[in-house]
Amino acid sequence: MDLALLKEKGKDVKLVVFDLDGTLLTSKSRISDLSILAIKELKKQGFLIAIASGRIFTMLESYYKTIDLKDFVISSNGASIDWIETKETIQKITLDPEDANKVIEFCLLNQIECNVLTRKACYFPKESYRLTRFELYNQIAIEQGLTPIDVIVYEDMHHDWTDIEKILIYEKNSMKINKVEKFIDTYTKLIYTTSDHNMLDISSIGVSKGNAVQKIAEHLKISPEQVCVFGDYDNDVSMFLYAGIAIATENGSKKALKNADFITLSNDNEGIAYAIKEILLR
Repeated sequence: MDLALLKEKGKDVKLVVFDLDGTLLTSKSRISDLSILAIKELKKQGFLIAIASGRIFTMLESYYKTIDLKDFVISSNGASIDWIETKETIQKITLDPEDANKVIEFCLLNQIECNVLTRKACYFPKESYRLTRFELYNQIAIEQGLTPIDVIVYEDMHHDWTDIEKILIYEKNSMKINKVEKFIDTYTKLIYTTSDHNMLDISSIGVSKGNAVQKIAEHLKISPEQVCVFGDYDNDVSMFLYAGIAIATENGSKKALKNADFITLSNDNEGIAYAIKEILLR
C-alpha cells in the first residue's frame, strides 16, 4: 500500500500492537533505543500500546517494563491477555488435558522435541535443544530483579498436564513436523501455527494473536480500522487479517510479507522506529 495512503489511514489508529521476536526485538533479543523512543512518542500522542508474543507471560516482563507498558500484553500466541495497569488477566485459554497428553505422548514415543508451556513454567525433555535459551533468560531476569521462569525437566509422560497454554515442538526434521501435524488433525481438537523456523506452536481452538487483538479492540470499543499491528512470522498473520494497518519487517516470512500492507526495514535496521515515524506519528 502507498505510504501516503497509509499515513492517512494512520490518523485513525488508536491501538498499536507489536510482535516481539523478529519484530520489536533485534536479533540480540533487545529493544533498540530508537524503538523505545518511538514508542514513548506514541504514548505521548495518546496511542494505546500492546505487545503480542508466542512467549509465555512470565518471559515478557523484561520487555514490557523496558517500554514502560501500562496497557495490554498478549502471550502464548493469544491464549492469555493481561491488562498491566490493572493487573487483570482478561483471557486465559488452556489446552484440553486429554488432547495435550496425546500430543506429548506421541512426541516422546517418536523422539520429537516437545516443550510444555504454562503461564509461569516451562517443561523440557531431557537434553532439550532449547533448555539453554530459557536458562539464559532466567539468568538475565535474576540480574534485573525480575521473576524467573520455573524450568522443569521431565523424562516421561506421567505428569498431571493441566493449565497448559501452549505446546512447542522444536524439530529440524520437517518430516517429523508433518507427522505431528497429521496426528493433531486426526486425533485431537487442537490447532497449530508456526512462530519460527523448525517450530510448531500448538494451542486450543480459538487461540490466535488476531482473536486476542480483536478481543482487546472490542473491550476498548474501537474498530479494526483503528488498530495497527507489527509482525514478522506466520503466527502474526491472524493479526494482519484483522487490523486496519498491518506492517511486516522485511526479515519476515513469505506468508507475513504477503499479507502485510507495508514492509518496513528489518528488525536489525530500525524498522519499527522508521514505520512509526512515517505512518503513525502526527
